[in-house]
Amino acid sequence: MLALAQRLRPQRLDALLALALLAVTETEVASEHLHPYWASVPAFAVSMGALAWRRRAPFVVVLIAFGAGLLGAAAGVSQHKPFSPIFAIFVALYSLALYAPPRRALVGLGYAVGCLYLQIAFAIHYGESYGGTDFGFIAAVLLAPWLVGKALRGRVAHMAVLELRAEKAEREREQRAQQAAREERARIARELHDVIAHSVSVMIVQAGAAEEVLRQAPERAVEPIRAVQETGRQALAEMARLLGMLRLDDAELGLAPQPGLDDLASLLEQTRIAGLPVELRVEGAPRPVPLGVDLSAYRIVQEALTNTRKHAGEAHASVTVRYGTETLDLEIIDDGASSGNSNGDGGGHGLVGMRERVALFGGELHAGREPGSGFRVLARLPLNEPT
Repeated sequence: MLALAQRLRPQRLDALLALALLAVTETEVASEHLHPYWASVPAFAVSMGALAWRRRAPFVVVLIAFGAGLLGAAAGVSQHKPFSPIFAIFVALYSLALYAPPRRALVGLGYAVGCLYLQIAFAIHYGESYGGTDFGFIAAVLLAPWLVGKALRGRVAHMAVLELRAEKAEREREQRAQQAAREERARIARELHDVIAHSVSVMIVQAGAAEEVLRQAPERAVEPIRAVQETGRQALAEMARLLGMLRLDDAELGLAPQPGLDDLASLLEQTRIAGLPVELRVEGAPRPVPLGVDLSAYRIVQEALTNTRKHAGEAHASVTVRYGTETLDLEIIDDGASSGNSNGDGGGHGLVGMRERVALFGGELHAGREPGSGFRVLARLPLNEPT
């Protein structure tokens, strides 16, 4: 969209230029009484209006503009009185040399010269006088803007190449980001499948236990039955999320339980062994959370610490887990000096994965460098299940 806007802006400027020259020229037609009006008004209107396409079709613009001027001269419009059309000649021939292919630019220059000298011939036929200096002046007027446009042609072509390269790089960056998002969604889908498979396995075990209890002590069967209900509700919630995820391949799905918040201590110990000092703080009363949230919280902390190890250099990190009434907040902060962690696009998909996980639950993610400190990741995950 940005590239399209950049392309449209010059076209709008050309249209405004054409309208301005048209207004000035038609005002001059009226003030100088350039008869016959039936010829002068439309001839100058066509000549000036054609300049709106000076970049997109410079050769055609020259054909139309100079042809219209020639027809006006043939009808008896004075070639001495109007002064503003000289600016149109400058613009048309400059644009011709700048934007048209070299062969067409040369042919267009010859066509323009021929048209103007024919206009002089018609003017002389209608009683206007021209001297030798007029012919030299006309030649200079035609050649000067054409030469300027030709001299700048190489620079403009180079700028166009740079713009094309920038657009290509932007498209490739967007494609990489989209591919990264698809890969992360596929990975999250596989993990949610594992969570659901584990939940169903637990339900089967709990249902078997409830059946056994019903035979021996029916009054004690309420607790395992309620456990089956709770696990089933969680499994349905994760299934709803899983159905929204895209799968890119048919990779084999594991059935082992995925890690969660209870495994953060082990994760942080592994991080310390890898060379990153890190501490854990828990605020609020820890309690069970939905399995999908549990898994995503673990993965977000894991991705944030991995990014810190890769990009922050010599740094310390802290992980804070806050249990709220309706949300689970995760805050991971490091004091590294490098800014490479801030873009989340430097060869890894860490921040992309975090965003996908948080968006899956309708949460919020804020990631960026903090003034006077290092990098900060704040993720907020709702704890209420969808109905």
